[in-house]
Amino acid sequence: MRIRSLLAVSLIALAHGAAAAPLEEMRVVFVRDGVFASPVDDAWAAIPESTYDLHAQQIIPPVGGGSVTKVSVRATHDGEEVAIRLAWADPSADRGVGVNTFRDAVAIGFPIGRPDPAPSPFMGDPEHPVVIWQWAADFDANAEGNSRFGERYPHSEGVWIFPQDMSVRRQVRGWRGQEPVIEYIARGFGTLTPRMEASVEGVSDYRDNHWTVVLRRKLITSNATDAAFVAGETTPFIIAIWNGEHEEVNGRKAVTYAWIPAKFDGLGSTTTKSDVGVSREGDR
Repeated sequence: MRIRSLLAVSLIALAHGAAAAPLEEMRVVFVRDGVFASPVDDAWAAIPESTYDLHAQQIIPPVGGGSVTKVSVRATHDGEEVAIRLAWADPSADRGVGVNTFRDAVAIGFPIGRPDPAPSPFMGDPEHPVVIWQWAADFDANAEGNSRFGERYPHSEGVWIFPQDMSVRRQVRGWRGQEPVIEYIARGFGTLTPRMEASVEGVSDYRDNHWTVVLRRKLITSNATDAAFVAGETTPFIIAIWNGEHEEVNGRKAVTYAWIPAKFDGLGSTTTKSDVGVSREGDR
């Protein structure tokens, strides 16, 4: 399995050149009086931003995607929680799912625990799994009561419901919870398994042809299938984005082809929210 992963890296390096090269380190800034949970908090402007190129997924069918070419990332932690803010350009907010309808989404993945060296950045392998957090615009719309059905039939939301719809909804909420984030465990290409215990919260904002999403989690959890975040140390992560307008779904997506090192500040910083700016709308 490790040989196959190394072969995949070699093939991608040949196909994409610098795409498989080590990526710029992202700083996770220590802010001692609370992470920035809102995507529209003005304080984010003072946090260093890292921008990464994205590439069409070309490893395993269905290949394709890549309409989103760049993503900007900022991150904070307060010793208790981490908040990661992802922003990318998208001329349309696609919140619906149907036969010919696709949603916008973003996912980030981390090695489970703290393996050294890190596993394959292509969803790990059976011995070295990866945990993935996926935010999706349709889940976000449902959580806010703005599903595509509600947009089309604003006076009928909740009326035309079949028993099986409620059954599926209960099953989904059983492992997803109320937040618009699904957590998966991956053990190689095409091996996503929903994780039953949700620990990640997600909040989004769409304006000026841009999505901004904040994903937030406790630094330390009791779940053995979580990533381990330690102040003063580095944890690698990967990113994938789907653009619904371009019918991107499943393997058709834009991805980073190498781990991004996220360096968590130590706890000795004296940074506060007032040091880096004043919140426009506050944490929500």
